[in-house]
Amino acid sequence: MKKLLSCVVLLAPVVFDIPAQGALIVFGSQGTAADANEWNSTGGATLAIAPHPGWVPALAGSSWVSFGQTGDPASSGYFMPANGLVVSFYESLTLPWTPILAMITYRADDSTAFHINNILVRPEAAMEGNTYERCSDFPVGCTSETEVTLDITSYLTAGVNTLRFDVAQRRSVSFGLNYLGLALVEPPGDDPVPEPATYLMLGAGLVALGIWKRKAKG
Repeated sequence: MKKLLSCVVLLAPVVFDIPAQGALIVFGSQGTAADANEWNSTGGATLAIAPHPGWVPALAGSSWVSFGQTGDPASSGYFMPANGLVVSFYESLTLPWTPILAMITYRADDSTAFHINNILVRPEAAMEGNTYERCSDFPVGCTSETEVTLDITSYLTAGVNTLRFDVAQRRSVSFGLNYLGLALVEPPGDDPVPEPATYLMLGAGLVALGIWKRKAKG
C-alpha cells in the first residue's frame, strides 16, 4: 500500500493502468516546466512558486503556481500583483474514456472561479463582507478551512477537457493557485462495478488528495 501511494502522488498528469477496468489519471498544478498542458492568460509560462507562509502546504504531488514569483514576499524576484487583477490558469486534461468518478481539491489566494469546458463549476468567493484577512474569508481560499473538494465527474468527457481557474487578487500581498485531482476511467461496456484492485488504486488516490490534512494536523 505504501508503494502504491508513493506512485499515486507523482508529477501530474500520470496514468495508472487498471487491468480489465481502465485507468486512474492523476493531475495537478505543476507549472509548464513540469506539465506542458498548463498555461495562463498572461502569455507567459505558469511557474511553480515559493508559497506564502500563511498558505496551506501544496497538495502532495503538486505545487503552488502563478505567472511569476507572487507567493512568498521573502522569495527572490517576488512582486505583488495589482488589486483587481484576474489571471486565468488552464490545464488541458485528456481522458481516453468518460470517467466513472473524478474529484478535485483546490485553493487560491485571494480566490478563484473554477470552470470546466467553459461551464462554471464554482464561482469565486463572495466579495461582500470579505475582509481577505488571510486570502479569502470564505471558500475558495488558501487555508484548510477555505479549500474546496468537488466531485467533477459530470463535467468531464472522453477526449480533451479544459480546466480553467480565474484567480483574483482582491487585497494585496500574495497571489497563487494549487490543485490536485484524479479521474477513474474505464472503456465503454465494462462491468460498472470495480474489481478489488480498482478500489485499492482509487483509495490510494483519494488518500493522496487528503494526506496534507493529516500532516497539517500532526
